[in-house]
Amino acid sequence: MQSEFFGLTVRGLLGAFLVKLLLPFVLLKYKEFWGLRQAALRRGGVLAKCYHAYVARYGASVPLSVKFDGPPCLPHSLYGIFIAQFAHIGKNVTIMQQVTIGEDTFKPSGTDARRYIGDNVFIGAGAKIIGGVIVGANCRIGANCCVYSDMPPNTVAVNQPTRFIQKNNLYNFFKSGDREFRDGEWVRIDVCDTQGTC
Repeated sequence: MQSEFFGLTVRGLLGAFLVKLLLPFVLLKYKEFWGLRQAALRRGGVLAKCYHAYVARYGASVPLSVKFDGPPCLPHSLYGIFIAQFAHIGKNVTIMQQVTIGEDTFKPSGTDARRYIGDNVFIGAGAKIIGGVIVGANCRIGANCCVYSDMPPNTVAVNQPTRFIQKNNLYNFFKSGDREFRDGEWVRIDVCDTQGTC
């Protein structure tokens, strides 16, 4: 196996150095993952290289070809998140650390095998979604679950072995104190609205 260093040219090394030098300034302007991603999609070039360098800092892989319907909620940032190039992620999706939304390498895949994660889905830490799987809206995938078949809407996947539990009206917005992540921003909420105890 050849080291990636030996494949680089002087021009490539200077380019990589320039990207690492520019990254803090680019992040000041575009504000973390979502802003930088949107700028890289619009302009490409150096911004795309900065985006890939930013994602790589977290040991993650989220290609620009992944389609997001809205900003995802990433409570632990991008640490260890791997998303296959043909994934389509809905709105208000919470993705915890060490999640893989991956390719099925045992059969051909492409744009016709795009895996889809519906709106308002919560994906727990270490969960794996493998192959051309469709996860319906309002689903919850527990920590370390391996999902390899379609999930109907409003179901919960739990581990040992993975099984689906049908639920109605799952509330999957990520909360922190008196705020929740909804439609790409943190919104102040009333506890009575979410728990119905008042």
